[in-house]
Amino acid sequence: MTDGTITLPAAGTADAEAHVVPPAAFRAGLRRLAGGVTIVATGDRGDRAGLTATAVMSLTAEPPRVAVAINRSAQAHDRILAERRFSINLLAADHGPLARLFAGGDPARAGEARFEDALWTTGITGAPLLAPAAASLDCRLADTVTFESHTLIIGRVAEVRARDAATALVYHDGCFAGLAPID
Repeated sequence: MTDGTITLPAAGTADAEAHVVPPAAFRAGLRRLAGGVTIVATGDRGDRAGLTATAVMSLTAEPPRVAVAINRSAQAHDRILAERRFSINLLAADHGPLARLFAGGDPARAGEARFEDALWTTGITGAPLLAPAAASLDCRLADTVTFESHTLIIGRVAEVRARDAATALVYHDGCFAGLAPID
């Protein structure tokens, strides 16, 4: 009987160098890491593309830089590279349905059709910004680093729009949830 724990060979041994963690075990472990939920978007009104992403991070504050890992098979991936501008929209707790939609929750709705359920504006780069987002980062493409299935897209932040007192939407163990403060 197993409790789901994977024991790796000792570091420095030949077995350790050859051992590869199975993708299912990797995913199961990272499901326990809560992450903020965002919608990354690009394009012009009438021809926009976007996706839900949790692999987003701040790189530097001076100058302001952010990074997002995007699967190369995502519809928005090549559009972001071509447009060289994108937004990262930090979702509030009430944006669960929007997060599901942009994660492909309704296969019949892709591209521009995903933008019909919410109020979108345009940032100074021309990228779409979600008006009721907890915060929106309007970015210009600064650099990319390609890995096996994903590209790390690095953006120079050109504009920030933030809402007061927005509760964050997080993703943990396969579920979206609102983040509540603890006392």
